[in-house]
Amino acid sequence: MLAMRFLFILLLTTSAFADTNAVTRGLAWLASQQRADGSWSTNVALNSLPVLAFLSAGRPLDAQLERAVSHIIAQQTPAGAFTNGGAMMFGQGITTFMLAEVAGMSREGAKLTAHLNKAVRFILTAQAVEKGDIHAGGWRYFPDSKDSDLAVTIWQVVALRAAQNAGIRVPQESLDRAGHYVNRCRRPDGGFAYQPGGQPNAGRTAAGIIALRMCGQFDSPAIERGQDWLKEHPLKWDSPYPYHSAFFCAQARLAFDPAVLTAHQLPDGSWPAPPNSIDETDAGPLYRTAMAILALTARDHFLPVFMVND
Repeated sequence: MLAMRFLFILLLTTSAFADTNAVTRGLAWLASQQRADGSWSTNVALNSLPVLAFLSAGRPLDAQLERAVSHIIAQQTPAGAFTNGGAMMFGQGITTFMLAEVAGMSREGAKLTAHLNKAVRFILTAQAVEKGDIHAGGWRYFPDSKDSDLAVTIWQVVALRAAQNAGIRVPQESLDRAGHYVNRCRRPDGGFAYQPGGQPNAGRTAAGIIALRMCGQFDSPAIERGQDWLKEHPLKWDSPYPYHSAFFCAQARLAFDPAVLTAHQLPDGSWPAPPNSIDETDAGPLYRTAMAILALTARDHFLPVFMVND
């Protein structure tokens, strides 16, 4: 019995070391890709995700990250949009989320709060676009889209909840409407689909669980049913969208084995194209590496908005 217990502890320690080593190597790769002006890309989401990766790993807001944030806020339009470089509403949600996490750490907190307020108003205006009953309350690729999907919606919900935590006024009605849309994406078997009536996968189901909690629907039976679905459908390397799915499964504390990512890290510290996801192949190594780090560091709780899932 003692020998088995020792082996179990050794395996846990070895796994934790492997995760930490992978994160350290991944962060070093991200640092090597940053440009002198603080950016990594012309795509705002691909500038914000590395910042979030460093923060999620416990990195303080040093000069390197301050340069990145300064570059990002300079890209915001007068209307509050962070959608440039092809980032669309993904960029809006991800960047608003990042600014909310940074606002309390920066020496220019008041300046960031002004940008954050405009970013939140942009998200709320996009949600208010008139849509049919099926898609009402959610978000899609563009601020004037007439339909919605769960992948874009989850980033807006995370952004709104993080902004609320940072002291920005977010109407509960907005979160209620978002929660109703997320509920329409659930399937009879307990999983969550990309859009109402679609097929579930691990990432969508984890995102659905997180979104409902962040919208305040802690007692929704859909959460327990989604958890049961995830237990039966754990994330695998050849799953659709493994990086996106790993991040949300890790934050939901369900269906995620870090080895799914650590086993595939490249020698230079970045992460490769997945086997069954054209979109994540096209998104490039900045996206994949930042998302992998965000998944591997989820258990460390350095992004407080996700503590709602504990």
